[in-house]
Amino acid sequence: MSTLFRFSPRRAALCSLGASAVLLAGCGGGERKSDTQIAATVNKGEISVHQVQSVLQRQPRLMAADAGGTATARVLEGLIDQELAAQAARDVSLEKDPRVVQSLEAARRELLALAWQESIAAKVSNPSTEEIDRYYEAHPELFAQRRLYILQETSLEGTPDQLGGLPAKVSLAQSADDVASLLQQAGVRSSSRAIAMAAEDLPQKLLEPLSRLEPGRSGYFAQGSTVRIYTVLEAHKAPVERRLALNAIGAYLAKDRRSEAVSQAMKELRGKAKIEYLGGFAKGGENAASAPPAR
Repeated sequence: MSTLFRFSPRRAALCSLGASAVLLAGCGGGERKSDTQIAATVNKGEISVHQVQSVLQRQPRLMAADAGGTATARVLEGLIDQELAAQAARDVSLEKDPRVVQSLEAARRELLALAWQESIAAKVSNPSTEEIDRYYEAHPELFAQRRLYILQETSLEGTPDQLGGLPAKVSLAQSADDVASLLQQAGVRSSSRAIAMAAEDLPQKLLEPLSRLEPGRSGYFAQGSTVRIYTVLEAHKAPVERRLALNAIGAYLAKDRRSEAVSQAMKELRGKAKIEYLGGFAKGGENAASAPPAR
């Protein structure tokens, strides 16, 4: 889930390097735009309407809450502060500072890479109605048989010998009290908490087995050194009709397909490229992660 962006003139000076690079390159100089394209002039520089709209478009919630143009005005004031700071930086030749040059080049590289990846994603077709229907049918735990869960999450700490026999015993437990007794008998340290979650908020690897459990039953889940037991305390049916799920499924599949297309394109680029690791990063070295930082 995305978080609400709070834009203020004071925070504008701390905008990302990527946005700063665009503004430093785009503000000031060049042919003067028509008055309808200019939101404000700042000394010899300009803030375009497009720049204001670009910030708003990157923050959908901010744009949706823009009653009476209040958010637009705040964004403009933030861009004015940013332009003033950029002009001050140029006045003292900070754009020639090696650290600034390096940061600007890194931001430029990042923006170009993102633009290329977005161009790959834009070529991907949207999922068909048949694909959406198949996804709905394949995941009843998310839709037709969706439930709202109240779970007891129990984190475990113990030796392999202590934990070894627990999975089978946990699967036979009939209640959270049974689980607590098992852990006490095994001498396993544990901590528990109750959590309430909808089916779609649970990781798929956790949701699928939990969806098959009735209240009182537990599942044992180990991933690396992390071991947890989830006990279903309550499970309330909350199905989602097909017609209400279509848009969400379509958006999810489209996003997943675009992500896969970008991942595949990156693999192809790596396959064609000549990449040589040097120094402490050389493949086969004792520990690439311990390579000294670049100076």
